[in-house]
This record gives sequence, C-alpha cells and structure tokens, in this order.
Amino acid sequence: MFPRIFQFAAFAVCVLAIAACADSSPPPAAANALAALTPTAAPTNTPPPAPTAKPTHTPSPAATPTHTPTPSPTATPTHTPTPTAAPTAAPIAPHTPHYEYEESFPPGFRPSQIEVGDGYICGLDEDGRAVCIEGVADMREEVYQSAEFSSISSGRFHVCGLGDGGEISCWGSDEFGESVPPGGAFSSLAAGKRHNCALRAGGDAVCWGWDKDGRATPPPDARFIAIAAGGAHSCGIAEFGNLICWGADGGGRSESREGPFTTIALGDAHTCALRPGGAALCQGNDDYGQSSPPPVAFSRIAAGEKQSCGITPGGELKCWGLLTISDHPDKFAAVSAGYRKVCALSVEGVVRCWLNSPSVGDPLGGAWLEYPIEMFPLPDGGVAVADLQGYIEIYPPDGGAPRIALDLTERTNCCYDDRGMLSAALDPDFDRFPFIYIYWQTNEGVVDADNDPFEARVSRFPMTDDGEIDADGELVILRLRQRRDIHFGGAIRFGADGMLYLGLGDLAEIGDRSAYKMDENHPSQNLSILAGKIIRIDIRGASEGEPYRIPPDNPFLDTPGARPEIWAQGLRNPWRMSFAQNGELLVADAGWHAREEVSIAARGANLGWPIFEGGLCNAEDARLCDDSAGYTFPIYEYPHGDGDCAIMGGMNARGGEYIFGDYCSGRIWALERTAPDVWSATEILGVSNPIIAFGSDANGAVYALRALSPVSKASE
Repeated sequence: MFPRIFQFAAFAVCVLAIAACADSSPPPAAANALAALTPTAAPTNTPPPAPTAKPTHTPSPAATPTHTPTPSPTATPTHTPTPTAAPTAAPIAPHTPHYEYEESFPPGFRPSQIEVGDGYICGLDEDGRAVCIEGVADMREEVYQSAEFSSISSGRFHVCGLGDGGEISCWGSDEFGESVPPGGAFSSLAAGKRHNCALRAGGDAVCWGWDKDGRATPPPDARFIAIAAGGAHSCGIAEFGNLICWGADGGGRSESREGPFTTIALGDAHTCALRPGGAALCQGNDDYGQSSPPPVAFSRIAAGEKQSCGITPGGELKCWGLLTISDHPDKFAAVSAGYRKVCALSVEGVVRCWLNSPSVGDPLGGAWLEYPIEMFPLPDGGVAVADLQGYIEIYPPDGGAPRIALDLTERTNCCYDDRGMLSAALDPDFDRFPFIYIYWQTNEGVVDADNDPFEARVSRFPMTDDGEIDADGELVILRLRQRRDIHFGGAIRFGADGMLYLGLGDLAEIGDRSAYKMDENHPSQNLSILAGKIIRIDIRGASEGEPYRIPPDNPFLDTPGARPEIWAQGLRNPWRMSFAQNGELLVADAGWHAREEVSIAARGANLGWPIFEGGLCNAEDARLCDDSAGYTFPIYEYPHGDGDCAIMGGMNARGGEYIFGDYCSGRIWALERTAPDVWSATEILGVSNPIIAFGSDANGAVYALRALSPVSKASE
C-alpha cells in the first residue's frame, strides 16, 4: 500500500491544511540587511524557556479583535484574547535516530551524488545518469532520466538536473511550475521546496516557481558564485564571499551576512553556511538546534526541513537538529538532508539513511503512519488508526504486527483537498453492538462525473470477534451529495447520551464557494441545509428502512424549513471535536484569514461564521456586526503568525484539558478552564511535520498524528 501515498504526494502540504492552503497568504517579505555574523552571535530566535516555564499562548497586539462582542447572560463565556507579545516556542526534547537502514539502488548503479526529497531519494552516477526511487508525483519505483546530467538537486516533490550543455530539466510536481525551467545555459542549480534557482555563466541568478514573497525575484544587480534554495527563501554567495538572501523573512532565514563564506545550504526555515576553514554557522528557526552546529570543521554541509548535517574533511558525519547523528563508524563522501530523513553516501558507495525516533511510550511501536485521521483505543487494549486513503489498521495490545481490518481504498474518493476517509468511531455500547461508524467519501452511485460530484456517507460496519471489520456489512446511515472543494469537516463523535454527532464544513453540501456571500444567507447560517453545522442523530436500532431517528430534544424541530438533524450552526470547517468530561462539546473550527478558534457547541448555538471569525466581524454589511447577541463566541482563539495557519483540534485529555495544535507550526497547546468564564492555553510541545489530527490510546494518553511519521505523545 505504501506506493499509493505518492498518488497525492504533490499536494500533501495542502491536504487537510484547511484554511492555510485555501485562503491564507504568506506574510510579505522583509527587506534584506547585510549584517556581520560572528561565531558567538546569538541565534535570531529567542532560546526556548526552561521546561518549567510553560508559556501561555495569547495573540499579539496586531491581531486584537476589531469587534469584541458582548454575550447575553446565558451565552457561552466569551474569551477575549489578551494583547501580549507572542510566546517563544516550548522546549522540545532532543531526538535520536529511530533506526538506520541501507538504501538499495538498482544493481550496477553506483551513485556519486544523492538527493533526498519528501518520500524519495535520487542518485547521480559518474556517467551522468539519474535514478530516483519511490514516488516523485506520478513516478513509481525506479525512474531513469537521460544520462546527460552534471548535477541534480531535489525539492520537496520535484527534482531538477543540470545537463552537460548547461540546460536544465525538471520532473515531479508541477503544481507551481517547477518543471518549466527557463531556457539557456546555466553553470549551477538549486531546487527548493517549491521553487528553483540557477546561475548563468556570468553569475546572474534566475529563480522560478512559486512567486509569492519575491522568491523568484533575486536582487537584480548581484552576481553570485554559488546559490541555494530553501523552503521560502533563496541565498547566494556574492563577491567577497558575502551571503545575500531574499524571500520570506521568518526566523531570520533571509538575513544577509558579511563573508567570507564558501558553501551554503538552505533548509525549510533555516540557513547554514561554511566559512573558510570549515566552521559552520547557521541562522533561522532554532526550535531543534539548527543554529547550534558542533564546533568542528566541515568540508560539506546539507540542510533539511528541521535538521542539518555536515561531513568533516576526514569523512565523519555529524547531524544536528530534529535528527542527531554522531560517531558513526563509516566514513562518508556525500550527504543530503530531506523532509523525512537524512541519507549519506559512504566512501565505499553504500547509501545509509536515518529516521528520527518515535516518542516514548508509543503504542504503535514506532510505526510510521501514512495519512492518519483518527486513532482510538479498542476494547481489548489495542489501538485502531483510520487513514485518509480509506483503510483502518489495528495495532494489537501485545505489540504484535498490525493488520488492515478494513480496506475501502478502492471505493474511497481520495485524496485531493481534504477528501477521503475523514473520521471513525466505535459504537458507544460496543459490547452489545460491535459496530464501527465511518464518515467517508466515495464515487459509488454517482453518475454525473463531468461535474466531479461524489457522495459523502456515514456508514456502519460490523466488527467480527477476531477483530476484522466486515466491508460487505455496510449500512449507510446518512448520504450527502458533494462536489470537489474543501471545508468538509467530518468528525464523528458519540456523546454520553448515545447520540451520534457529526461536524460538517460550510461546503459540505454545495461545493461552490462563489455561491454565497459573507452574510446571513451563507450556508452556515441557512438552517435548510446541513453545511456548516453540527448534526445530532439517533442511530439506535438503525435499519435500511430507518437508518436514523431525530432526537426529540434537537433544537430546531419546530423551526419552519429547518433540517431537524441540526444541533448547532455557524461553522466554517470543524475538522475535529471532542466531548469534555462534563458533556460539553469542544469544536476546533479552522479559520479563514485571521483567527483560529475553539468553541463550545451547545444545543442551538450559533458559532457566528461567516458574520464573525472569532471576535472579528467579516460581514460585508457592517450593520450585521452590531447585533452579536445571538452568537456564541469562542472560548479561545489565536491569530495567524509565528508560523501558525490552521487549528488542528483536538481531544480532551484525562486531566480535563483540551489538546490542540496548529497544522503549519507544529505547536501544541493544552486549553484549560481556569475560572467559570476564563480559559487559558499553555504551549506544551512542538513537533515536526504537519499535524493532521489527535488520537488516544487505551490509557487515555493523547497523541499528535502526523503524515509519514510516528505518533508523538502530547499528554498523559
């Protein structure tokens, strides 16, 4: 099943990013300033505090809400963010290699250069032949390029090669035009995350790819002797060895520095360079120690997403950051640090790769998950993981080999935008009714294929005594006609009342965002459709003739034209939600361009979207901002900034706190009620890779779920 993942590798950065990919724009680039850099210079980011000094996350002054609504006496308490400085990142425990393995290229192929991307590795031999293993966009297994390259360079999902005549060829993801290089002859080449740069013979820099923040606009008068491309920035070594950078300025990664420098390497959000003599100096995001290379001399250097590596003149390999390597017995000639691993080429021609370690107490035994969207305990103490691609994998409590208990991959409409298998939950009375409920999307029964429609379903499947899930025993509980877009939401949860709750995004039934305006006629405010709502249905005794019943205490039973399934309204994209011990339903709703929020979805609540996004009024008619009495405002919200872009909620831990994180930054917070009307969020952890969801084990511990990664424990 692993190669399936590369059918949608090119958009992995956007799948489930929700607001980040659909609506948010990167921050504008800041001007570059040439500044001196000495070996004792402090890192750009403030060092993280000691473990006991857990910062409280509060929005920055610039993001203070323009409209702070006053709730009615019966409304859920409103959390008004305190305008204080943004917190520094929480400390992160050092990581060690999880395991080392030998990468096997085809027989007879001996690489002299290696390049690691996200899920693939490429090699270049002395004859100029490039071979890539595993998927680069539509590539499968081994892909050979023409034997005419003098060098290759890899981005996240694409690779470029420099021909003997100076021409450039690129292959892989074409999402931002990376595979359409300019014509002419070039002397050197560098591939970044979504853009590329190259030098012409006279030292002129040319960049192409994603053009926001000026990434494809190098300084017009500069001439370079070397060039590198990173996640959102580019750098070159100019005359006198000065480092000149351009692009996004977060974490100081586009700061220029006085030379001399001889070599540069750019990671996703940091920059490393070598001075004459081999001293390594790094700047940028210091969450994992990228700004603290070991005090030794290097002859080669490489930078990945959150790790850096160097090879000493004697062939010793040293890596620091997210993944640490030191004192390896082999001697190495080349190294590449990618997005999920580090690989190095030994002087004997052996390619060795390393992956970072799983967290302590990992119930999955360090297994690397593909695209996990749910993780929940089973009655026997094992753990089930649901994957976006359409399967459920079970990990037994004795640590034995996992098995696929349900495989709907051939039937699942996966995986563009946030489509696929979106949620799963066990029957609340599983001992008597051994069923599992799944919210998923399929093309089955859809005939109008020209308009790309598909069907979303809540389906019930029986689980057998041996732990298998009977795919042929499906009972469809609910059907929703959908079209390709995002904002499907999709969390299934059972309350203490035994009712099934389902959160739906504001495009869950319509699939055409041009059809609505930011006013009271928006689908989230329209009670005649289920989009942008939380629904509540009774599935006890479900049958084909009556798949569900309407609970008699649902709030809109007597409202003319309203769908009786609706429990709460006014949501944008409730990707995850969780019941607290006191029965409150906490919902993490992904924001649009400014705020991410956590709200309590009480009976009949209107959570405000699109009139309000958190405490900010979005209405096209400003008069709608004045009438806030009918809305329930978030108990907690935070702005975009500090790398944050989209909330990934969330689960209630055993201690009562609500654990949530941010898709882009990887930061994780614990939200607690500190007084009847006061909530406080404390940053507790930071992880690499985009967070997709949260899950729990049989002991109630909460884990962050990430693509192509082990789980990370977020709470005991």
